[in-house]
Amino acid sequence: MGSIVVTGGASGIGAAVVRRLWRRKQTTVWIGDTDEERLGELGRELPAAQLRTVDVSDAAAVDELVREAASSGGLEAVVACAGISCVGEATERDPSRWKHVLHVNTLGVMHLVRSALVPMQAQRSGLIVVVASASGRLSYVGEPAYVASKHAVVAFCDAVRKEIVGTDVRMSVVEPGLVDTPMARNHPAIDEVLGKVVPLDADDVARAVEFILDQPAHCSINELLLRPTNQDL
Repeated sequence: MGSIVVTGGASGIGAAVVRRLWRRKQTTVWIGDTDEERLGELGRELPAAQLRTVDVSDAAAVDELVREAASSGGLEAVVACAGISCVGEATERDPSRWKHVLHVNTLGVMHLVRSALVPMQAQRSGLIVVVASASGRLSYVGEPAYVASKHAVVAFCDAVRKEIVGTDVRMSVVEPGLVDTPMARNHPAIDEVLGKVVPLDADDVARAVEFILDQPAHCSINELLLRPTNQDL
């Protein structure tokens, strides 16, 4: 029975991914998140899922989560879903908030990738899926730190993809546009945006992740961009 680790797995896209993975036979799902209340709720919904309180900005904590999962039947995949938003123009934000965004959104991904590569390269198999954002492919006004964090993630993953060629480990990046999640609902302009566009829901993204996981070992989906049909950004 293989293990799949999902960070940021207690809500939003992460929870949708976890629910899909939980239905897969012969897979143990390891869920890492900082929200203990939501982890508990998910644990009651999905018996046998492995729940761990993990802050992805803490490299040692991510290492421990991945080591524990890998020791339980091998590491089939990791899915990086943890992320936070940062709304406000460049002159409006406290730089300490920017630092937190980069630590979670960018370093959090880097920590998970680094940790996963150790057992995956040893077993010569494994899939790393990073849920980034369409914001990692373009820029716009209003979220400069968030946009920067997602651009960095996309670039990092592409560099690692090239680095691991020949190891049989695969790297995939999923880049969703507007998704109806708790994080999106906290955006001050969300009502205006939802008046114009029918957003993706979290399961739309989870279905894309599952599609990537279902590809044969010789096939790697490097990037998958999905947007609401009528989103122009």
